[in-house]
Amino acid sequence: MTGSAPAPSETSLRGWLRASFEPPDEFLVDAGKHGEILVARIRISVVMVLMLVPLASLVLDPAAERSQHLIGLLITVVALLGSVLVYLTALRDRRQPWLPFVTTVFDVSLISFALLVYAYRVAPHEAVNSLVTFPTYFLALGATCLRFDPRISVFAGLVAISQYLAVVFLVTLTTDLTPSLERPHAPFQWGDQVARLVLLGAATALNTHIVRGMQRQRRLSTSDPLTGIFNRRFFDDHLANEVQRAERYQRPFAVAMVDVDHFKRFNDTYGHAAGDRVLRAVARSLQRAIRRSDIVARYGGEEFVLILRESDPGQAFDRVEQIRRSLAADAFPISRQSYPTRLTVSAGIANWPEDGRDAEGLLAKADQRLFAAKSGGRNRVVGGMAEGEGGPDRGLGAAALPR
Repeated sequence: MTGSAPAPSETSLRGWLRASFEPPDEFLVDAGKHGEILVARIRISVVMVLMLVPLASLVLDPAAERSQHLIGLLITVVALLGSVLVYLTALRDRRQPWLPFVTTVFDVSLISFALLVYAYRVAPHEAVNSLVTFPTYFLALGATCLRFDPRISVFAGLVAISQYLAVVFLVTLTTDLTPSLERPHAPFQWGDQVARLVLLGAATALNTHIVRGMQRQRRLSTSDPLTGIFNRRFFDDHLANEVQRAERYQRPFAVAMVDVDHFKRFNDTYGHAAGDRVLRAVARSLQRAIRRSDIVARYGGEEFVLILRESDPGQAFDRVEQIRRSLAADAFPISRQSYPTRLTVSAGIANWPEDGRDAEGLLAKADQRLFAAKSGGRNRVVGGMAEGEGGPDRGLGAAALPR
């Protein structure tokens, strides 16, 4: 369940591995896309800083070494141009599932390309004994943590290991790595290369574990402690993102506010502990009723809010009306000693862009229609094309219908 602690099965090695290859929840995808923008900005900043190294060397080092530094400068210029292109792509579309995988390959491949250039234009041992270029693999692997997707961390590690292994094989097969008086350097040893591959694998496992932990922490920080679903702060942020997405793609969506009828009377009759159990039961019912791409959150007290993505007014009304009917038909337990009770809900729906083009306007319209539903007798849905309509049940709510 979204916003809850990981299931016990995920604590085993098999469960951990399975969860590491599962697609992230929708809200984590949004967080990962913001992370992709941040990674793109950091990438540009790092490349610009790295560009200072060959520029300073060109000025300060002897003329005989300038060709080596010109190659380094060329690599950083290419990296900067590629980084700017990736940044513009990320800005233009933040929800393409392939984008973080492509940018990860870009980061790792740029390092491998630099090793090959140094091997064939400077000295072969620079590719296999580098103490400057090789560690930048770990920067690329660490950046995957900002994408909130453990699959990307695993993918980046596998790409880095395979590419570095390919670089080592290529250099050892096509060049002479034997030290000489003209080329004094540390001798090539396969043990050192295996150690480097092991370090890349360890970094991959560590990053995957970090991402899993970040996912859990984000779920906890965005969850309502009573019901386990999203809280109001997350909903407000997500709604703002949904409005931006709708503006970009011109795809409709709806916001629904759902309120448990006569909940105060229920609390006064059965106690707050029973009221908490009912709220948790309602939250579970709402979660089961929505799609994976939709969002349900507790807005406050006995009030819940839904975001129904890519839903026109008619579709949104049908979905919320189905939820209302389902809740009215369910029996909710008050305690182990008493019989279950039935409850009803009222709901108001606002649609983008018909009822507003910003988050505040949509929420205000949904709240206005929720008030109309409660004033009209409760146990009904008001909104969209079906505004003013309600269900056939005209019950008085949970407290009035004990069983």
